[in-house]
Amino acid sequence: MPLLFDYSRPGPGVNPDEPRKKGFPRIWEMISRDFKSFWPAGAINLLFSLPFVVALRFAYFTHSVLFALLAGLMGGILAAPSFLGLADTLLRSLRDEPGFWWHRYSRALKRSWKSTLLPGAIMGMVFSTQVFTLLHMPVIGGGLALLLCQLVGMILSVGLFAWGLPQQALLELRFSTLVKNSFLLFFRHIGKTLAAAAILLGYAVLVWLLFPASVFLLLAAGLWLPLLCALQVIYPTLDEIFGVEEAIEKSRNNEN
Repeated sequence: MPLLFDYSRPGPGVNPDEPRKKGFPRIWEMISRDFKSFWPAGAINLLFSLPFVVALRFAYFTHSVLFALLAGLMGGILAAPSFLGLADTLLRSLRDEPGFWWHRYSRALKRSWKSTLLPGAIMGMVFSTQVFTLLHMPVIGGGLALLLCQLVGMILSVGLFAWGLPQQALLELRFSTLVKNSFLLFFRHIGKTLAAAAILLGYAVLVWLLFPASVFLLLAAGLWLPLLCALQVIYPTLDEIFGVEEAIEKSRNNEN
């Protein structure tokens, strides 16, 4: 692909004065315009997430908590850079930034992939433990109380992921600052947090319930579609707080 196109030149965008749509029309606008960027970024993300799924499935069948933690650790480290690249692609579409996909994607990974490894390892272990526990609930018991604790825990981890991932793609932050910001944003904007978490968890449940038919859904939409919808909910808040687009515009003017 890099041999066929000049990725140093800006690609197609939209009129900067054109007001942005909202809701489903906005989602459809971005998909129809940027699907050729979303799909390859999503395919890479899905490919690098498969080891986590396979290892976690093995941990479930062997009933090994230790292997579940190891699956989360290694799977999270392996998948984290691809999540960063996917988030960078989606966020550029959300702010209508022109440019060719591979040039922007590779540049984002080169700049920030190392910073994703620690958050990826921690989130991988947390999420693998939660899924492992959820799948073993019939054996563990605990009833409704344990189920509610699991649900709250998964909302917490997915909500923090939803706030933390775009910050990694947009800003250069220390891990401690990233965690602090994510917790503050989680609770300060709890409505948006719950909406984003519902989108991501709802998609995961849908894939689980429809499996193996959902394989076709994953091939078409991967994880980019639910993440795009979740980011549409929370990105305006991030832009308002951190002044993302204003800083980018100022940087461009300084370069010119």
